[in-house]
Amino acid sequence: MKAVVINGPGKLEIVEKPKPRPGPGEILVKVEYCGICGSDLHAFHTGFLQPDLTIGHEFAGIVSEVGPGCSSWSPGERVTGNNIIICGSCSFCLNEIENQCLNMCRLGITGQGTLAEYILIPARNLYKLPDHTPLEQAALAEPLSVGLHAINKVKTDSAKNALIIGTGTIGLIVLSLLKMLGIENILVIEPNPDRAAIAKTMGATTLIDPGQGNPDAVVKQLTGGHGAALAFECAGLPATIQEACNLAAAGSAVTVLSICYQPVELNFLSLVTREIEIKTAFGKTGAEFKEAVRLIGTGSVDLTPLISRIIPLSSIEDGFTTSTQANIKTLVDLNN
Repeated sequence: MKAVVINGPGKLEIVEKPKPRPGPGEILVKVEYCGICGSDLHAFHTGFLQPDLTIGHEFAGIVSEVGPGCSSWSPGERVTGNNIIICGSCSFCLNEIENQCLNMCRLGITGQGTLAEYILIPARNLYKLPDHTPLEQAALAEPLSVGLHAINKVKTDSAKNALIIGTGTIGLIVLSLLKMLGIENILVIEPNPDRAAIAKTMGATTLIDPGQGNPDAVVKQLTGGHGAALAFECAGLPATIQEACNLAAAGSAVTVLSICYQPVELNFLSLVTREIEIKTAFGKTGAEFKEAVRLIGTGSVDLTPLISRIIPLSSIEDGFTTSTQANIKTLVDLNN
């Protein structure tokens, strides 16, 4: 079977690997679509992954073969799956904090990933999809579950407004979830006009270009001088994390979903006196992934605007090298 690996910085290859066979408790899935994540792009540029590791972790596909002990599954069923494979026995797993599992395997990071014609995955990590659910959207269940995890960190029922900094995939997913929860006033800080336009179509009430004027003044004006009741940082830069903390209202929470590789300097005097709570969000739990699949299946969220393009596997290098700030999510069609 064909699979995509990264063997050093900028060294992306389509290689042939043996088609796996399912063992006890395992399912072989024929991958239909796989998303290219920001972590995949980072791996491409830095080459930090181990050689010959199949990359990718956002997918939807069709059950191909069923291993022993998986009698509730049948070939032909449409599925997506959680890329975090947990041990199930550590203290975090036993307390349903699976995203902190001490022995986790992360497909495409520490285990063989999903950017391949077939993947082998534990049956407990798979979720069946309704027949009407587009597989293209189902491939985004993983990033949707990450957004859900962040939303679940804060109290949204009394929030009159929210601020999102950065509208890549995760920022737009947070926006979609906030709209679903009924938060009417959602402010977005985004310098890229193409991404800002998508945010507008998905329900952002106010778009703020940080290169035009003073974002701090605009946010304060639109929130009655208080600042944002909820702030979500999705850009991954020291300056944007600082900005989120500065623009949060007294007594509110700042949730950082992004991965920032540089140190961040914060004014803790301001944070302490305003009693700002800083929360961080990583991955998701199994329950949150299940909920993401339900939301997609019921049409409660529409992730179609996130899909910028669908490319064939043969164009995979183009998918990594020509990705731009205007691009939100590239899906790879493993059938072409």
